[in-house]
Amino acid sequence: MTKPVPAPSVPVVCPQCSANVPPGNRFCGSCGHKLDDAALAAAAISPPPAAEPAAPPEAAVAPSVGRMVLIRPDGSEGGSYDLKAGENVIGREVDPLFENDFYLSPRHVKLDVQGSEIILSDLGSLNGVFYRIYDPRVIHDGSIFRIGQELLRFDRIDPPAPLEDGTEIMGSPNPGYWGRLTIIAGNGVDGNAFLLKGDSVVVGRESGDIQFPEDGYVSGSHLEISYRDGTYRLTDLNSSNGTFIKIERDERIGAGTFVLVGQQLFRIELS
Repeated sequence: MTKPVPAPSVPVVCPQCSANVPPGNRFCGSCGHKLDDAALAAAAISPPPAAEPAAPPEAAVAPSVGRMVLIRPDGSEGGSYDLKAGENVIGREVDPLFENDFYLSPRHVKLDVQGSEIILSDLGSLNGVFYRIYDPRVIHDGSIFRIGQELLRFDRIDPPAPLEDGTEIMGSPNPGYWGRLTIIAGNGVDGNAFLLKGDSVVVGRESGDIQFPEDGYVSGSHLEISYRDGTYRLTDLNSSNGTFIKIERDERIGAGTFVLVGQQLFRIELS
């Protein structure tokens, strides 16, 4: 008994007209030529054509869990930058939103998004990272803050004390000064300084003990610096444009916080 020829698994080329004959057909559909058993047997054991290599999967894009929204000087919203869970580095070299602010360092600040909180870290920037305060904040010798276009530093003044041998240091009479507010005019350059005394000192554009009448971004009564019970505090007086304090170590902030870096103000939003 003749052993049947297995059906081929791939098309067979017709020797008569060179057309492809589908697997399993013994006759060419184009010219009707009958395929011999040898051609069918060869096609039956032929390996299937190699599969096309699969395209490499695209790199997964981390989903956004929030964003930084640019706030223009008139209060309207500008562009935004998406934040992902975990670490987000912001700087002049990171995104077109930041590239034209030359007060920003190339890698300026890190925002580490952890659930409903963000850890704000200065990456050694030249001009610092500031965030807006709403409640009174304890400050200390060397604390730096911004109001309007003014960059200010608080310096503590201790009561004069004699040297170990009893000699007293000569100076003008001190009627109770406990601090000094200094305008920072540049990197390592100080401008005018104002001495602080009494329980508190008010800073503003139109009223208060210290005034910046030419700065339209400073409110009439903008902030208060106080010294009570051995503690120095900075309090915003419901100013229109806010008081921003410079971070000195990692700072935890939440959604809705305003962050000032370089010359740009951002509102932090979380999904």
